[in-house]
Amino acid sequence: MGNDRGPGPAGGTPALGIVGAGQLARMMVEAASELGVRTVVLAARADDAAVPVASEVVLGEATGGRALADLVARCDIVTFDHEQVDLELLHQLEREGARLRPGLRTLRVAVDKAEMRARLAAEGLPVPRYEVLDGDARGPEQLAAAVCTFAGLEGWPVVVKAARGGYDGKGVWSVDGEAAARALCEEAASARIPLLVEAHVDIDVELAVVVARGEDGASVAWPPVETAQVGGVCREVRFPGRLDPDLAGRAAALAQEVASVVDATGVLAVELFSSDGRLFVNEIAARPHNSAHWTIEGATTSQFENHVRAVLGFPLGDTSPLAAHVASVNVFGAPSAEAELGEAELGDRMSAALSVRGAHVHLYGKTPRPGRKLGHVTVCGDEPADVRTRAWAAAQALGTPIPDSLDVAAS
Repeated sequence: MGNDRGPGPAGGTPALGIVGAGQLARMMVEAASELGVRTVVLAARADDAAVPVASEVVLGEATGGRALADLVARCDIVTFDHEQVDLELLHQLEREGARLRPGLRTLRVAVDKAEMRARLAAEGLPVPRYEVLDGDARGPEQLAAAVCTFAGLEGWPVVVKAARGGYDGKGVWSVDGEAAARALCEEAASARIPLLVEAHVDIDVELAVVVARGEDGASVAWPPVETAQVGGVCREVRFPGRLDPDLAGRAAALAQEVASVVDATGVLAVELFSSDGRLFVNEIAARPHNSAHWTIEGATTSQFENHVRAVLGFPLGDTSPLAAHVASVNVFGAPSAEAELGEAELGDRMSAALSVRGAHVHLYGKTPRPGRKLGHVTVCGDEPADVRTRAWAAAQALGTPIPDSLDVAAS
């Protein structure tokens, strides 16, 4: 199982396998191509975003043994563009010779929020107070009672999360009372969703730090960025945003600690809350991350190139920013009334977006539909309000409205 030759020039052109073929895989493939690295993506559908750009494609589900085995057999190293994986199956493939980067020790905390909380808390790293709710041992009434007991100590509202499977705001609920807790726990128990409950954190600012770490423990990090979430979904990223040097320095140091504790190889994103000067780890992602798309134009080495470098054992690249300020805005499918646009209309929108000075437009090749993440726009410059205004102008030209909760006029 797998290829015994090591990556790098001594072993010929390496082959990188990617589990998943979404936009992250697409941008990994593009970075790998520039390094002469052959890529094989495991795509669930023939129209997945990375399919047109990959060297080879394996069609199948990420949890399917035959498809994964086929991917492994074609590659030197296997990495991931999402966390929707079967850890037991990956463990079996690893025993048979698959070289997974990141490895299972890291994947376990990326896949399971309860495992992540426990691992970080055991090392003394700051996480919100939490309790794992064992759905296998408790029925819905007992689960709801546990949530209410926790709230009795911490106060309402509390945050309940699916331990596995949630992303982009899915699988996270703010629960403000006993009735809501009962309804949620009944639904979760019937769907056999494992849960954890956390204390609500009064958030002053949300931020993220992305670290690239080699298998030898060498690491580099991009500067911390401020992120803006709407409905649990990231809408914009700002470097440096409202992060003062002290907060940014502490966040960068904390992210490096997290990367070491979880034994990361490749890119690791650490999402943080700042509350009254204190930092809390919210989530981690053991893969390239939306919060560092800005690095394609805004840093000496992008997160995608450094992920490829790290997992293949190449030296890591410089992460220095190339501009004083960067704004990156996600592009979403337009409201339903505008979802069916012809080629002429889409061409007009692209022309309008590219007319914005300094706008770098990245579209992922996805079929537009309302609310679907279709791409991102990045603008670099010297003035924070200016780069935000221009990034949002380009995103609006592509059909993305500015959410009411974001004050784009502010710097």
